[in-house]
Amino acid sequence: MRRPIWIPLLFTFVGCVEFVVGLSFIFLPNQIFALSQIAPIARLEYIQFPALLIMVFGWMMWNVAARPKENANLIPYISLFKVAFIGVVLFTWLTAGASPLWVIFTLFDIAYLIGFIFAYRVIKSS
Repeated sequence: MRRPIWIPLLFTFVGCVEFVVGLSFIFLPNQIFALSQIAPIARLEYIQFPALLIMVFGWMMWNVAARPKENANLIPYISLFKVAFIGVVLFTWLTAGASPLWVIFTLFDIAYLIGFIFAYRVIKSS
């Protein structure tokens, strides 16, 4: 069976988005927070470390894009990463309110997660 082209495209695209988001939060956290009307954080390492983790997951997505069948074992971890973020933001949104920035990220992550689940099923069935 021929490999569906949408799987590498999905993981390449989302990997790039994650990498750019991570870089943005490393180098421009105060500017992002100001634009999003989020109070600045005094200890930037609390933002920069998760930003680096986001970049690591972006790199994992590039590995899946390069060799989907061989790296399909990474997809559950990537998916759980999305589930964790979605869960935290949804809980915060429902209990205390969340910044529109986090809500936007969550909506995109829900779409990405659905794509990852379908991709995993397609890869595993081939």
